[in-house]
Parts: sequence; structure tokens; C-alpha cells
Amino acid sequence: MRTKRLSIKQLGSVLLISAAAGAGARYLANKTRQQGQKIYDYTTPQKLIDWSVARMIALRVSQWQEHPVINRAERQAEYDQMVERSQPLIDDYLNVKLPETLSRVKVVDRKEWIDANLRSFERLFEPIEQLYRQAAQNAGRNPSVNAINRAFVGAQVGAMVGVLARKVLGQYDLSLLSPQAEPGMLYFVEPNIARVQQGLGVDDHDFRLWITLHETTHAYEFEAYGWVRDHFSNLIQRYFNELGGQLDALRNGVGNFINRIFNNSKTPNDGHWMEQLLTPTQRQVFSELQALMSLVEGYSNHIMNAVGREILPNFEQIEARMSDRKEKRSIFDELFNRITGMSLKMQQYEQGERFVNAIADHGGKELAARVWEGPAMLPTLEEIRNPQLWIARVGA
Repeated sequence: MRTKRLSIKQLGSVLLISAAAGAGARYLANKTRQQGQKIYDYTTPQKLIDWSVARMIALRVSQWQEHPVINRAERQAEYDQMVERSQPLIDDYLNVKLPETLSRVKVVDRKEWIDANLRSFERLFEPIEQLYRQAAQNAGRNPSVNAINRAFVGAQVGAMVGVLARKVLGQYDLSLLSPQAEPGMLYFVEPNIARVQQGLGVDDHDFRLWITLHETTHAYEFEAYGWVRDHFSNLIQRYFNELGGQLDALRNGVGNFINRIFNNSKTPNDGHWMEQLLTPTQRQVFSELQALMSLVEGYSNHIMNAVGREILPNFEQIEARMSDRKEKRSIFDELFNRITGMSLKMQQYEQGERFVNAIADHGGKELAARVWEGPAMLPTLEEIRNPQLWIARVGA
């Protein structure tokens, strides 16, 4: 199986979109009428998304040509040194070491980030497309998807990725659903980092080292604690397996699907509208994924700030100005975040940081590090929101 790489920050939205795409695939397979005795080719991959359109739109939206990497070789050397400097600091804080020194560090522009992530998205959507072909084959129907529909969905995905390409600063890109655990890749989207740093008027070096601490911590979470990657991949595999398990329930029409959306909408604290597309089993798995992603992001923020406060002369200024920047998001940013579900994810990541801060305040960094002892020590979403529940459960 080919390696699938994806950023933690975007995974929540991608999983929700995949649920919508999976539902659409089942609907199309159910709706398409059998055309006589024609034999269809069910083995040829049928794409639900036109990825060439997605890339074209993403590049156009990202305005990548207007924001090149300045002094790429010098910046590459700088980030290499910062990652190298970050490792002993994180070693000391977590009292753990990486299996091998981090060396997969790359400075990228928006175009390179788009290409890397669209490749990841395309591979992650393979189970959905296999699901669609299976549904069509079982029903003896034409598995083709209208080119206009493919282009339309491709344009939607491209617009989302293009906007994200203008925002993302750094990314730990990990391998998912791969038979062998491969080291992750650290990306630094230098044009965006430079734009934010200059806009905030903060120190060039300190700001970049602050970002580096966050992304490097992600490598520790998935590589120093080997079980985390396996657990994460298993959750994602369970999520996609559940998509396949819905075929029989939906083969007779979309009535059950619509009814599920209606019933789920009555449940309080549903989150994003796309979560209404999930079955109860999917919602449970998705909840576990949300809790893990919230912990991963929250822990990286915690270390970025705890270590940054000790080593960065301009830390207080950086923290204050970044906080002020978050409070002054544009109307476009707010609308985009709400439509794509990113606002919900950012809220959960903030809850994740508050969770880690709370348990560190209660029992020090040693107690906080216990979340990485094994799956049983991971917090639930309810515990993320109420850290005292986790503290009571582990007997701290």
C-alpha cells in the first residue's frame, strides 16, 4: 500500500468531507440505472474528484506566485539548525528521545505545500472510490461519475486547500495506513511564516524557533511513542471500514441516510453540520480521533510555550501578538472556518492545550507525559473538556 501523508490540522475536515463523499458515492451508485446487459469495467479506478481541477483551483486561490521563498538555501539551513536545537530541549521536557535524529526538514512555498497535501488527500480518498466501485458492481450498474460532478467537487476541494495554503505556517507530515512506520516530514511554509512574522513585527529568529518547537514536538508524539502512530492509523482504518459497512443499509435508497441526519440534528453539541453524515459507529470513532488530535495539537502548543518561555527573549511579545491576531480574524476567515469545520477543530485544539496545561499545573510535566503511556491513558473528548475527570481516572 502506498504511504499516505497528512497534516494533523487538516485531517478532521478531510474525514468529514470523506463521509460526505462516501454518502454521495453510495447515492450515485444506487441512483444509476442498469443499461441493458452492458458489461462495465469495475476494475478501472473511477475518480469521484477531479484532482487536476482541484490543483488548478488551489494554485489560483493560493496566489503562490506572489509569495516566493526568499533566500531558500539560507532558510533551509536555518530551519535545519532550529530543529537540531529543539530536539534536546524536547528530550529534556518529555524525558524521552527519538529513535533517530530528525533530518527530514523541508522549506516549501505554497505551491509545494499544495502538491504535497493534494497527493495525500487523493490517496486518503482511495477507500471512498473503492467503496463506490464496489457499490456499483454489487448493483450491476454503471460506475462512471459525471465529469461535471467530478470537476465541481474538485473545485470545492481545491478552494479549501488553496485557502489553507495561504494560512498554514508549518506541518508535521506523517505516514498513515502504511505497512511500515516511516519517519515524518517537517514542512515550513516560509512565505507564510515571513508574512506573519513581519506583520506582527516580532523577532525573525525567535518567531521561527517558536514555530519549530511546535512542529518538532509532533515528531516526538508519533515517533518517540511508537504506539501512537499505530493507534491513530487503526482509528482511521476503522473509520473507513465503517463507510464500507454502510452499503447494505443504504442500498435501497437514501431515506435512511436522510433520516439519520434528521435524528442526529436533534442531539445537542453536534459540532459541524457535516458530522450529521456520520453513523453512530462513525461518530464514536470520529470522537476518539478528535480527542487524540486535540491532545496532539494541545501538547505541541503546551511545549512550544513552556520551552519557548524559557529560551526565547521575545516570547511574551510573540505570544501576546499572536493571541491578538487570532482575535482579529477577518469575516472571510470566520466564514471559511465555519463552512469547512476548521473553527470547530481550532476550538478543540485550544481545549487540548487547556487540558495539557491543567494536568501539568496539577502534577507537573511528569503527570502530563503520562498521556503517552498507552491507549488507555488517552483522554476522551469529555475529559479534554474537563481535565479533572482524567486526573481522577488515573488516580493522580
